[in-house]
Formats: sequence, structure tokens, C-alpha cells
Amino acid sequence: MESPERFSNQQEVNWEKFGLGTRDQPYPHHRNSIMRENSTDSRISPDYGGGGHQPYGVNELFAEEQGEKPWWKSNFFVSEPVRFGTWDGVFTSCLINIFGVIVFLRSGWIVGQAGVLNAVLMVIATVSVALISVLSAVGICERCRMESGGVYFLVSHVLGSKFGGALGLLYVFGQAVGCALYVLGFGESMAKLVGLDSPWAERGFASAAVLLLGVINVAGVKWVIKLQFVLLIILLLAGLDFAVGSFVHTDDKANGFDGWLSGNLRNNTFPDYQDGHSWFTVFGVFFPTVTGIMAGINMSGDLQNPSTNIPNGSLAAISTGLLLYMIFVLFLGATCQRQVLLNDFMIAAKVSAVQVLLLMGLYVSSMSSCLTAMYGTPRVLQSIANENVIPVIKILGKGRGPNKVPLHSMVVVALVTVTFILVGEINTLAPVVTMPFLLTYASIDYAYFALAQTFDIQHRREERFR
Repeated sequence: MESPERFSNQQEVNWEKFGLGTRDQPYPHHRNSIMRENSTDSRISPDYGGGGHQPYGVNELFAEEQGEKPWWKSNFFVSEPVRFGTWDGVFTSCLINIFGVIVFLRSGWIVGQAGVLNAVLMVIATVSVALISVLSAVGICERCRMESGGVYFLVSHVLGSKFGGALGLLYVFGQAVGCALYVLGFGESMAKLVGLDSPWAERGFASAAVLLLGVINVAGVKWVIKLQFVLLIILLLAGLDFAVGSFVHTDDKANGFDGWLSGNLRNNTFPDYQDGHSWFTVFGVFFPTVTGIMAGINMSGDLQNPSTNIPNGSLAAISTGLLLYMIFVLFLGATCQRQVLLNDFMIAAKVSAVQVLLLMGLYVSSMSSCLTAMYGTPRVLQSIANENVIPVIKILGKGRGPNKVPLHSMVVVALVTVTFILVGEINTLAPVVTMPFLLTYASIDYAYFALAQTFDIQHRREERFR
């Protein structure tokens, strides 16, 4: 029998050099410092990552940890889900979803109908509803461990899976109709660009856009976020182009643009409702602008730290969106004639300094809003199916790959979207979108109220027995 002294004299195996160390200790792929100190082989360059399979420091977007992976993960292609943060995940998704087609195509019409004062009031009311709902969602996130499922998780975790499932389906329906609204704006502008006035031409362009965005979503979440960066830059440039154009144009009076010193702000201050519209019908057209504010919450399963990423990103997006809404409402009301605001849906493009840039922003806003909706909505439907609250839709819970891409749910959402594209237009779909989201936001507010009440009672009981 071997003596115990022999085993005690043997050195313990250093598993870290094989990439099998504990998570709180650095992997040997932290090469810059470790290899310079320990390596005696001059043929090994410190500029290469573990295994020499890739130059060290050369990372794909959102794969900054790949050089820190142990060799057994990188060499054997062990797949891991992609995680995002506050700015690349939540802020980008929210802002491109709330700075959408209605701002570009209907801001002037809203000012023409309701006047500048009422239009500003509508903007404040709309943002306030969204802000209260976001704060309620943040409150739930602080008191619960956030998981995938987004809006469905928030409600079902507090009010029960049956209530959450019913509300989640209502939310999915509203998002699908909202997606139809976004791409119809794209189809409307594209049809006018090529000189086709047929509504079926608009619907054809919109349906083709849904097909293209569906393919991008199937390609994976990483490609969605990469594309969103480009779309967000174009959107912000379009907003800047509009603001600058209102100051530099001096010879566009034939288009209804009279400039800042024309007195139009005084003429457009009060409402002049036409065609049977009222404050509430015009508000119903504008409200879908902010329905995408829950986009960051819907991707909770793909975030690094949802309890921190969601509040920071969502509140930053709301603040930026409010600034952009006010710019469009005030600038159009101060510089353009009311009759043109009522009849010319492309007046914002004529005010802009570089019309092509604003048109790009219009197309991008339509596509990006639909892209984000088609990304987050199927994941909500997938979570409802996985809970088996409604057994009929259990098949929709299946996912592909490490991120569990919900292919079946994507198909269902796309079919609902195309159906409403074929039967609707922007002004008729906007009120349809408004009601499901108002009910959803009211339920989230109530869920937070109920949770806060019981949470405080439980906290006081725990303090009493300490």
C-alpha cells in the first residue's frame, strides 16, 4: 500500500492551466500579463488568444468575452446565449420603437386638427401614461427576480398565470396590429415615391417588408441588435435634419412652409377639428407612438442584468423620445400653414434641410419599429406557451439555438400582421392599437400597486420578528 506521505508530497494539479478553474479566478486566456511573466517560449506570441486560434483582442460585436473563454468551450464550439446591456439592448430597442412612423407622417396632421396647445397636451399625456407604466414595471423588477417573458412575466408573477396569459395574448395582439401600422407607413411612403396611388401597392410593399424583417429575426438576436445600431443613427440624423431645415429654408412658401416669423404659431395655437374628429380620436392616432416602450422589458431574457438595464435604458429612451416629439409638434406648428398640415402628410420632409435624409429616417422608423416588435412579441407568446396556461398553443413554446429563437411564434405574429395589413390603413389601425396597450398598461400599474402593498406588509412582518 502506498504511504500517505507520498501523496502528501505530490503537488496538487493546477486545473486552471487546462481552462477548468473556478469562475471567480481568471482563465489563462488573460494573456497580456500572464504570458509575459510566465512564458519562456519565444515562439508563443502574447498577441494571440488561447490555442492560437484567433488574434487576441479581435472580437466580434457583442462577443467581447470570447477571448476569455476556456479552451474547451472555444475549441468544441459550446454555444452560449448572447447577453446585452443598457444601451445596446434596452435603450436602442426602445427608442427606435417609440420614434416611429406616426411622428414623421402624422405630427403635422395632429397639429392641424388639435392645434399646438392640444398637441403638446397629447404628447405630455401619452408620455405620462408610458412613464407611469415603465415605473410600475421597474418597481416589479426590483421586487422580483426578472426572467424571460417581458410583460407577461411582470403580470403573471404578481396576478397569476391565468390573468397574465389572458393579458399577454391581448398584448401580443396589440403588438402585431402595431407592427402592421408601422409597415403600412413604410408602404404608403414607398408607393408615393414610385408614383403608385393604389392602396394595394402600399399593402404589397408592407407585406414584403414583413417578410424581410422576419428573415432578419430568424437569423438571430445578434443580427437584430447590430442592425438596430445603424437604424438608430439614421433616425437621429433625420430628426436633426428636420430641426435644421426649419431654420435654413427661405423659399418654400409654395409648399406651405412660411418660416418662423410668419405668425403661423398664433394661427395654429387652437384646435380646428375636421371630418368628425375630436380630441380623443386624434389622441388615439398619436398614442401608438409610445406603445413600443416595453420593448426593453420584452427582451429581459437576453439582458445581462435586467433589474438595472431595464430602468436605465427605458427612462433614457422616454426622455429622448419626449424631446423629439416636442420638436416635431412645435416646429411644424410654428412654421407651416394649417391647411397644408391637414392635407400633406409629407410636410415634414419638405421642411427638412436634406429631404432624402428625412425620407431615410421615415423608412427606417417604419422598418425598425416593426423589427423590434417582431423580435419581442414572439418571445412573450413563447413564454405564455411554455407556462402551459393555454394548452392549445403549447407548440409555440419551442425555440431554436441557445437563445431559444421562437420560430413558431414568429410565424403566428407575422400572419396576424399581414392580415391587418391587407384590411387596414394608418388612421383606422391606430385606434385599434391604442386599446390593447391601454389595458396592458393599466394592468401593469395595478400589478405593481398590489405587489407594493403586500410587499410592504411582508417586510414589516419580517422586521417585527428580527
